[in-house]
Amino acid sequence: MNPETNRFESLQEDKTLRDKILALDQRANLLRPDGTPVPKHWSIFAIDEEITIKNYTFKVVYINESSITFEPVKPIILNNFKE
Repeated sequence: MNPETNRFESLQEDKTLRDKILALDQRANLLRPDGTPVPKHWSIFAIDEEITIKNYTFKVVYINESSITFEPVKPIILNNFKE
């Protein structure tokens, strides 16, 4: 996510850079649509990635330029008591 515009950008893998260096960071071989490298302070999201928000796990199911959709992956416990 571009923190300057609050917009999501579709990133592409730079295969030539990946072949030249062994990247320790996943963003080392990612490029923005204009061909510039992804800044280190950007958050990167991927489809099917699981993330935790407020102690609950979600899966990223959709991303476009201005929104992201999460789907819950852990069961919701409505009553946490034994009968």
